[in-house]
Amino acid sequence: MPATACPTRPRTGRTAQALLAALAALALSLAVAQPGLYGPEAPSDTAWVRVVNVAAPGGIGVRLADDATVVLPLGGATRYVQVASGDVRVDVGGEPIVVAVEPETFTTVAATAAGLVVVTDPALRDASRGLLGLMNLTTHEALDLRVPDGGRVVAAVPPLAHAALAVARATSALLVTDGERVLLRLEPHTFERGVAYVVIVFDTADGLAARLLASAAD
Repeated sequence: MPATACPTRPRTGRTAQALLAALAALALSLAVAQPGLYGPEAPSDTAWVRVVNVAAPGGIGVRLADDATVVLPLGGATRYVQVASGDVRVDVGGEPIVVAVEPETFTTVAATAAGLVVVTDPALRDASRGLLGLMNLTTHEALDLRVPDGGRVVAAVPPLAHAALAVARATSALLVTDGERVLLRLEPHTFERGVAYVVIVFDTADGLAARLLASAAD
């Protein structure tokens, strides 16, 4: 579900505060998985892998494991594909790589201008919450994701990394910042429980761009 970054009037008040109401939630990777969150039949050695395109404006062909080839637009992403843990073959733009994945993990293979990179994604373990995070696919040493009242969702995310926070249901605009400097603004969006969202930030010929993606899994 891509959403383009665009100017919007910052909002303050209760909606922004509600988005950060889950700051005291359990650590993401330590929370106990809720039955049914990723499907009741998923075996314990299952992993999930997806591909995003932040390099090719004209689109790029992607084949993940035994799935059919699909063409991703710039800023687009495949669904998470359920695979057995171990080595997984991924073909992006005719360039095949093998990605080693651990059981019960989520992985993004990103097609960037510098080549293919593999990023470990935080896992949504508690269906009563959602996840909201930032993936930094730029050369910026650290990026923050904030709500308009200044509260940080995640801070100092380094290049080729993805950090996220458990959140309650809320509607808010988002800001991508480099310290106190606002780089991008994203339109208000309603963040639902049981969904993992990520703002992917990447470099383009025209400067920084961002896409808001909601998790989808087979």
